Amino acid sequence: MCGVFYIEDDTMKEIERIARRIDERSAASGDVHPSQPALILRAGYEEMVSEVLKWGYEGYGKKTLIFNARSETVRERPMFRRDFEERRCLVPADKFYEWKQAGTKKKEKYEFFVPDGILYLAGIYHKDPSGDRFTILTRRAEGCMEGVHHRMPLVLHKEDLGKWLFSRDEAVKLLDSHYGELEKKTGESYLQMTLF
Repeated sequence: MCGVFYIEDDTMKEIERIARRIDERSAASGDVHPSQPALILRAGYEEMVSEVLKWGYEGYGKKTLIFNARSETVRERPMFRRDFEERRCLVPADKFYEWKQAGTKKKEKYEFFVPDGILYLAGIYHKDPSGDRFTILTRRAEGCMEGVHHRMPLVLHKEDLGKWLFSRDEAVKLLDSHYGELEKKTGESYLQMTLF
């Protein structure tokens, strides 16, 4: 699951150097929560472009906000199916957070990140009359996420970014990809994620 991610202003500037066309609207930096505008990358005409969209699809009746979609069912669910086929995106982040129950009333906060790198979270976006919106795909937790939460964002390697955005067939293969470089931090401890 991914309910809060963090992006620094410097990272947004780096992303803007990667993308050919830049969205000049204001994206949230620092901790980004569902319903806030965030910088995403999507396919333009044969090039990667940036855009600022709100995080979270409006649920039926507009009473809920759907900010994650399961990678295992994104191709089947009516709400997400067409967006996966036609509107995939990437959500750059410096880190994301998860909380683990640590007693009856206490939760322990964990940060997940790659040292000296940018995380690219797989997402999809939706055309909406009130403004386009995106959601982040999640997968079963693995590595250092296990024991903290049962879900984690689908994180893509840098060499797979173009495949995700421009090739539906390659994107299908990436729905079950593994990302073995995550580290986690809680308090003063760092734990390396090892998958294999």
